[in-house]
Amino acid sequence: MKLKRKNQLVLFDIDGTILIYKKYFSKKVFISIIKKVFQKDILTSQLPGFAGMTDLQILKDIAVIIDIPENELNDLIPESWKILLTEFQKISNPDCIELLPGISELIGLLHNDEYTHLGLLTGNFKDNAYLKLSVFDLDKYFPFGAFGCESDNRNLLPELAILRANNYIDGKQFSAANSVIIGDSPKDIECAKSNIIPVIAVATGLYSEKQLADYSPDAVFTNFSDFEKVYNTIISF
Repeated sequence: MKLKRKNQLVLFDIDGTILIYKKYFSKKVFISIIKKVFQKDILTSQLPGFAGMTDLQILKDIAVIIDIPENELNDLIPESWKILLTEFQKISNPDCIELLPGISELIGLLHNDEYTHLGLLTGNFKDNAYLKLSVFDLDKYFPFGAFGCESDNRNLLPELAILRANNYIDGKQFSAANSVIIGDSPKDIECAKSNIIPVIAVATGLYSEKQLADYSPDAVFTNFSDFEKVYNTIISF
């Protein structure tokens, strides 16, 4: 007799996992808002690495670099989100963003599986996360998540995503034990491991398959072009 599968929560990162901006557009946007919000100049070479960081963490790190006190930063954060969204709206189109191989098919398979439920675990602030996904009509597949405006520590986001999943499904069906995190950076892997959640890494961001493997994810792929294999790996946890 075949055992019934358990419900499963699949939490996706966005940048480098689902899609990627061309020509370093994201860093150019942050340079622009630093000028507009903080009236400061910063060079691209001075910016912290963005991979796996939350947007709040990026803002805090930049504030240290340009000598903005924490209390002043806190006052300016709401305006920062507003201007960041306006700037990203200008470059959030298929000419500026690339949808990564196999991701649309993979999301479709998971969405159509009655036992898997999709959510976001992303460094993007919420409005920007859904803006990026909407370019490829993928926002509709992710009704909840945890976002980069909610903590400067990515490792705190899974608990929030799981809480929202349970509220959305109207029950306590999900925990770390039946969740999976999917991302493209060492920080995604570290986030999952700190919460004892299985993690699948994909080398479509800034890190190679070998570099990601050094952090011991539960599985690692060059890309998701073999989306059926990736799907079967996800539901095996």
